[in-house]
Amino acid sequence: TYARLGGEIIASQLRDVGIDLEIIPVEWAQWLDQVFTKKDYDLTIVSHTEPNDIDIYSRKDYYFNYDNPAFDKVIADLGVTSDEAKRKELLGQAQKILADDAVVGFLYELPKIGVWDANLQGLWENAPIQANDLTKVKWSE
Repeated sequence: TYARLGGEIIASQLRDVGIDLEIIPVEWAQWLDQVFTKKDYDLTIVSHTEPNDIDIYSRKDYYFNYDNPAFDKVIADLGVTSDEAKRKELLGQAQKILADDAVVGFLYELPKIGVWDANLQGLWENAPIQANDLTKVKWSE
């Protein structure tokens, strides 16, 4: 529903400036086939929030169709660098390139609501991604 509602909002805002869109709702399996696999779309909305997935922008077969050799070089360097300070620097460079090139438009973040036992420690109260980071989770007495 987030994609359909988001599409209606974007279509309304673009209509206000003279751009008419046709919204074509698709189910997940159809989106995977048509958009993700065949890259047959003009605009699409999808909740794409995964940790450490910045390298997807350097994949030539990915549905974004993004191509920037400078970005690819940064990602290649990142893939062979274990020094944390250098990795942080490279990730910053990669993020700046993506922002400058406006590869994707981040519209909003879906809420992530969690309920858990008070004795379970280490979960993020307001996680920045949809995935659950369990690396620091433990039971307390």
